[in-house]
Amino acid sequence: MIKKMFMFVFCVVLSVNAFAGVDSKLVERAEKYLNSITGLNGTFVQTANGKNQSGDFAMLRPGRVRLDYDNMPIQLIADGQDLYFFDKSLDQITTVPLTSTPAGILIRKNIDLKNADINVVETNDYKNTFSLMLNLRGQEGLGYMTVVFDKNPVKLNSWSVVDATGATTDVAFRGLKEKTKFDKNFFQIQRHKTVSTSGGDDFYD
Repeated sequence: MIKKMFMFVFCVVLSVNAFAGVDSKLVERAEKYLNSITGLNGTFVQTANGKNQSGDFAMLRPGRVRLDYDNMPIQLIADGQDLYFFDKSLDQITTVPLTSTPAGILIRKNIDLKNADINVVETNDYKNTFSLMLNLRGQEGLGYMTVVFDKNPVKLNSWSVVDATGATTDVAFRGLKEKTKFDKNFFQIQRHKTVSTSGGDDFYD
């Protein structure tokens, strides 16, 4: 149950039931910001199934993400090719393609929100934030993802993932700061029993 819930946070879940307007200026602002980031470090609060979990968050483009949960022996680490769900209590890893994750969309080498396989189907402009609802072309039936940005200055605020059943996982970020210097093996897991594997792709080369 725990593994299912946490793999769900990062599984691609991108589809949409109703189409709304898309403001190209907001899309351009988000794309410019995402492509300007090399690395970030901060904390997160995750809400899923009525429960909150917190922890530490780090990312390094292209292709690297790490989430360490405060109160559970769980790590989520992307090494530039795949995303690893590491259950420390079982010394076990489950692997999924990085392309099939919301994090994967945000940490590609080149983020193209207009012409690639990422499809922005809705934007919303609020007083202090704006959001983009996304899906992946060809996978519209699986769910959708909404990414929220602070407006002035533009900064990653949160994302929300909804799967095909309507189940929602929200991840809000706190205290994000730019960081590019990480330990050599920070985005690696050394000790594990692999229960499933898959290859990477050229989005992160």
